[in-house]
Amino acid sequence: MNTPTDPLTYFTGLADRYAANRPSYPAEAIDAILHELPKPTQVADVGCGTGIASVLLAGAGARVIGIEPNDEMRQRAMIDLPPSLCSSVEYRKGTADATGLDDQSMHAAVCAQSFHWFAVPATLAEFHRILSPGGRLALMWNVRVQLSEMDNIYAQCVVEAQEKAREEGRVLRHHYGVDINDLGPLFVNGSMHIWSNPQSCNLAMLLGKAASASYFPRDPDAADVLLRRLTDAFHRHQQDGVVTINQECRLTLAVRRDG
Repeated sequence: MNTPTDPLTYFTGLADRYAANRPSYPAEAIDAILHELPKPTQVADVGCGTGIASVLLAGAGARVIGIEPNDEMRQRAMIDLPPSLCSSVEYRKGTADATGLDDQSMHAAVCAQSFHWFAVPATLAEFHRILSPGGRLALMWNVRVQLSEMDNIYAQCVVEAQEKAREEGRVLRHHYGVDINDLGPLFVNGSMHIWSNPQSCNLAMLLGKAASASYFPRDPDAADVLLRRLTDAFHRHQQDGVVTINQECRLTLAVRRDG
């Protein structure tokens, strides 16, 4: 079995599962990102994946350029873009530290479930370059919280899968909820905002959610064991055909330091 070693390829083959099964973000978080920014608001959604946040931002009135290095994820985003938003969203190939965007051309740089993959100093320097004076940095994650036995089982499956992925040489980066003190000297006035954002999953969604993760087992036998374990947990804990995976949406906001 060949294990990919380049993180940029980790989601190759997972775009359809990702688009179908990953959770969305609360309207309150989108509103907080765009609050009092100039209009028309220009937003870079960096590491946009299949465009989940891009669509929400555009639906709230922003003009969005989604930056995504993985071809399959970016193509899925283009396929899923609602026709009504085609004039408001553009997807481009690029990376967090080389977006290809013009200097001071964006009012906000958004990372939704992506910043943990990036080289922080180079990425913050790039965001400082593309943001206009007073521009906003927005780092957003859906983070699982363990409030139930179903949450505990899912979390344990994740931990075991991550340990196996590390043994196989896959890079796993985790710095959810960035310390606002780490955003300087290029960004100031950092703040953290949290909203409850549970996800209700039927069996197909639960298994698809697990299988969309970068650390999901590549070995078919190991994958089957994990999915059977989740299936058993689902049948023990489901109510009316769904289980709840408890999550918080955590949003870090900061402002570009000018001068």
